[in-house]
Amino acid sequence: MKYNRTKKQLPGILHFLIKFFQIILYIPIQIIFIPFAIIGLIIAIYKEMGNSKKLGISFSAIKALQYRWMMHYFNTRPDPLSVAFTKKFPCESHYGMWSILGALIISQRLFSFPAKLGKLVEPGEETLDSTAGIRVHMFDKIMGKYVDEIEQIVLPGVGFDLIALHFTKGKKVKVFELDQVNLKLKH
Repeated sequence: MKYNRTKKQLPGILHFLIKFFQIILYIPIQIIFIPFAIIGLIIAIYKEMGNSKKLGISFSAIKALQYRWMMHYFNTRPDPLSVAFTKKFPCESHYGMWSILGALIISQRLFSFPAKLGKLVEPGEETLDSTAGIRVHMFDKIMGKYVDEIEQIVLPGVGFDLIALHFTKGKKVKVFELDQVNLKLKH
């Protein structure tokens, strides 16, 4: 039996081999990270749930900060302000996030392991897990276009999302964040 390779089959085979190779490389990195991930998860849960409850901070107020942290480390959108804030914020663990997601981050950087976390999808292809990234992307597009033309920004319910700092730092734009009283006054 003669085997005829078409142009479509070869890239498909190569694609499969590349994915297979990426998974084979990812597995040992993930195995090494398992003890760190367990410790990091415990620390993250304590900070996110325990400290949040003690300080009266909504758990959902932290989620935007987490997504920006992921976008930064998965090279989707640089956000050193959110990373610096995460390192000092009592309700989030930079170490916990790194230990849980570190194997994916390292694998993605070393050999382009396909990680969907922190990635943007094309408009119209959004899913429930991609809405946070689309929100960030759309806000970035709007702010990038109009930041030099506006005098103020009003942000309702942003929690600990440092969304305005990225564009207004060093500019004469007034930023008003409307959120729960306890959320902003304690920090």
